Parts: sequence; structure tokens; C-alpha cells
Amino acid sequence: MNIKVIDGKPEIIYPCRWHYKVIGIEEKMLIKAILAIVCESEHQLSPSKTSKSGKYHSYNLEIFVESEEARNFFFNELRSHSAVTMVF
Repeated sequence: MNIKVIDGKPEIIYPCRWHYKVIGIEEKMLIKAILAIVCESEHQLSPSKTSKSGKYHSYNLEIFVESEEARNFFFNELRSHSAVTMVF
């Protein structure tokens, strides 16, 4: 990622690759939701961790974003999907 800190606030230089951690309960639905949201965008999706109880599954999503608007769009779409519990 191309990030500079200016006056205590990060300045992100676009375009860049952005990383999200996406967590959900139903693994197959989570993967399907992520792929539906990223569509044809250049991305890599890889499994991260499963909780000890096996209830939660997390995936690393690296996606190429052209702008802050695109970065926020993906974040908001992921966060609002019913199969997603948390995004960060």
C-alpha cells in the first residue's frame, strides 16, 4: 500500500492494492458474497482463520482500488451484506 502520514492523517496514494479482513459465520455464503461484490475487479481472496469453536471464518481480501470512492464502496458493500459479520 502507498500510504504517507501527513499531519497525523494517512494520505493514501491511488491507485493501490487495499487489504480487507472479512469475517462471517457461513463460510460458503461468505465467499459467495465477497465474490459477488468484487465482481470483475482485480483481487486475491485467501482464507485466514477459523475461530476455535469453528463458528467464525475469516478471509483476506486484497483488491486493486482506483480511488478513495472505490475503497469506500467495497468496504460499505461488504459491511452491509447479510453474510458478513465484520470487515476491517
